[in-house]
Amino acid sequence: MDDLNSDLLALFTVFQAEDVPGVTSEELVRKISSAISRLTESPHSAGSKDADSTCLCLTLIGKIIAGAFSERLPQDVRMLYEDVTKRLFGPADLMLELVPLLNSQDRLLSHLTAKCVSSFVVYDLCTHGNMNHVWTSTCAETFQRSVPDCMLDTCLWSLTEVIKGVLRGECANKQETLQKLIARFETALGSLYSKLLIQDKSEQTQAAKNDMDTILSTFMDLLEALAAVRLRSGVCSSVQRLMFLHTSALLHLMDSRLKYFVKKRVLLFLKRTVVQRPGEDWTLGGQSVIQGDELWAGDMLALADSVLQEVAAGWLRQVCVKPQPSFFGGNRETFPASEGKDTVVLRATSLILIKSLETKTKHAGTEGAEHVVNVQQYMLELLTFLQEHVGQFKGETHRCSWILLVFGEQDDDMMESAKALTTLYLYQRSLSSLAPEACSWGCNPHCHFILLLQSLSFDHTVLLDFLISAETCFLEYCVLYLKLLRDNWQDFCNSCSCIEDSVRVRTTQATSASNTPSEGTSGTSHPQIAPQSRTTEKDSTVCSLPRLVDYGSSEESEEEVGSVSDLQTKRSDEELADTCSRTVVDLEEKVKIDFSNSVASKVMLCLTELRTVITKLHSRGLFPYNPTSLLKLLMAIEAKCHS
Repeated sequence: MDDLNSDLLALFTVFQAEDVPGVTSEELVRKISSAISRLTESPHSAGSKDADSTCLCLTLIGKIIAGAFSERLPQDVRMLYEDVTKRLFGPADLMLELVPLLNSQDRLLSHLTAKCVSSFVVYDLCTHGNMNHVWTSTCAETFQRSVPDCMLDTCLWSLTEVIKGVLRGECANKQETLQKLIARFETALGSLYSKLLIQDKSEQTQAAKNDMDTILSTFMDLLEALAAVRLRSGVCSSVQRLMFLHTSALLHLMDSRLKYFVKKRVLLFLKRTVVQRPGEDWTLGGQSVIQGDELWAGDMLALADSVLQEVAAGWLRQVCVKPQPSFFGGNRETFPASEGKDTVVLRATSLILIKSLETKTKHAGTEGAEHVVNVQQYMLELLTFLQEHVGQFKGETHRCSWILLVFGEQDDDMMESAKALTTLYLYQRSLSSLAPEACSWGCNPHCHFILLLQSLSFDHTVLLDFLISAETCFLEYCVLYLKLLRDNWQDFCNSCSCIEDSVRVRTTQATSASNTPSEGTSGTSHPQIAPQSRTTEKDSTVCSLPRLVDYGSSEESEEEVGSVSDLQTKRSDEELADTCSRTVVDLEEKVKIDFSNSVASKVMLCLTELRTVITKLHSRGLFPYNPTSLLKLLMAIEAKCHS
């Protein structure tokens, strides 16, 4: 056995260096096949030399398959890897030897086997369009049996990895390949979904219940991969629709005895689904193709209906929120009093409800008055849930501040929630004029926007980063809110006064802030706002944030301008830039006459500076898209401010 281990180590060293071993393909296949056969003849205990040798052999096979799939290796090396892979899983039929190891009680050995097997299945699918019969039969039979054990968990993981590999890989007919792959498991997965999530599990043995946590977590990974396939490749099957049509089964897991990390995984899966970002941590970007999915809108509505029905029945009270995030499925039971709550769960729960409300209100607008959604009632339920779990929110006088307390650490979720809340506000306002009451249920978009800028120290360059980046939906949110601001100036002024009042109350209550001067006035009339050239360090209430780019250097960047001279702007853009320049001069003159340090003036200064830098970048062809509509909106708001 020592000689075998030495041979495997020597081969692994050669392949690790991406070199060609000094043996022929036939000799290499014979050595690997012989090693696997000898190692799998009799079971061996975890940590034994036999187990170590098997793991090394599996890692070596995985390295060979990866090399056969690699585009960066030299042609001769890659051809050798391809030949060895073809011989191993062809005449040698290595798959028959590996499949029994999937059920090994040594979890490391089982995992490495699944990784090796999955790598070959992805390679065979993407390269030759073949689906290995041994692997598919084994997994399908395991899903059909639905027995909660190591084999089920390993097969779920293997299928998930295959779907991810095909979705991320270079396949000639990716959509067709994924469709064929999912169709092969459609019946078995449908049965598994029902047995794991819908049917009564009270008669399960204790051993099966112990395995359910791991299995359900792996099953959530598979469901997310299937949702990503639907969004990224346009493949839609009955098994991919199950989680939409039976969302209540997932929501009911919050009231089960499953471990915390499983419940958290379920919430994250639902959140990524409602914001249409399933698989966001492994899909490597790409555009959604749901426009061609005729069933998508109906399925999302079914999901939203399930969520709203469960929330109305008290589902939020079943959501467990630990005092501190559990990393890697940790099960810590004691926590220091100073530690905060698990904001990941809070964000996921909040977004699931908010996005479900958004989906429902959009559909309700096409159905008539008899399908009116009581947004305010659901938002009050959410605020009650957050007050129970967010310590800072309990003593907060301004209810709209919840959005920063919950989403402040996650930009993409923050923008998603702000955009959805603006849509909900507009829907509720269309039913009756509730703008003065919006703060009472934490859904005033003016307050949300002002508080967002306040958290950024009113730094326009951070907004510019958001506008340029494709990682958030800030552009959509910004345009939606600016249109509201343009048409509802008085509501904005009232919100500024409300925020100033809440700051004044907190300042009065805090003994440590006795020397801090109150800012602005609390009147509700139109404030005459004069933009400043820049907020000084003395005026700043929050530490300035690090900037990704120094946009102030654009004026001196003549070499950059020359490098994009081929990007000529249209005449209308030039006229707009000229108008903006004249406006800047006029505003700078106003600064000398009228200076205000109110919240409203800081917001308008930030927007003015944002418009100025966008104009400069666009006039030089340095802005990534045409911002003409955005600039016109900003100019209209400035005109409204100074009228």
